[in-house]
Amino acid sequence: MVVDDEPDLEALVTQKFRRQIRGGDITFVFARDGIEALETAARHPQLELVLADINMPRMDGLTLLERLQTADEPLTTVIVSAYGDMFNIRTAMNRGAFDFLTKPIDFADLEATIAKTLRFVGGSREARSQRAAAERAHAACALDLDYLAEQYRLTLLAECALAQRGSASIPVRPWSAISAAAATSTIRLMATRSILHRAWKPPTSSLAHTSASVLMSLNGRRNSRRGPLATY
Repeated sequence: MVVDDEPDLEALVTQKFRRQIRGGDITFVFARDGIEALETAARHPQLELVLADINMPRMDGLTLLERLQTADEPLTTVIVSAYGDMFNIRTAMNRGAFDFLTKPIDFADLEATIAKTLRFVGGSREARSQRAAAERAHAACALDLDYLAEQYRLTLLAECALAQRGSASIPVRPWSAISAAAATSTIRLMATRSILHRAWKPPTSSLAHTSASVLMSLNGRRNSRRGPLATY
């Protein structure tokens, strides 16, 4: 989205990027001030980049930048400022601007800045996706540990009942062995939880893969144990 009150800018941008627009590589929407920009952003949730001038009527570019950066999903914003306006440029960067351009706009610089910014946006989206996948895998690992612990607890309870009845027809471990197994199981479960907690870091692509591998391994163990646990 390009936000600028200059009436000729829309035609210039459309002309300079006509090949990319025709090829479907990029789509532009335009707004004349900050208020219209917020309304346009609400109608186009797929927006990835905002290019905003500072001096505009109704709502200036710095106020728009602040509103965009405090939203639930901040939009990556590039600020356009007059050449040499270092105060506003520094203010914009401090408020979360990704980059800035100076007027008069150099369209080669504009094209390079848009390409760089869109690469950043794509990388950020991929990182969020990997984080969500890793968090789901981590939560599933914790649930799987709970499942294994509950199944083992039920097995021990069944052994305890048989040991107390003194059934001779079904072989059971001595009471001391059952107690030792329960203690060992509890210690192992606590240790596994501790390892998972210490290993949990902001995910990278390898962490998402590792968490998924752990989950698959635990699922395999659970499936292989279901028979013996049910008939022990």
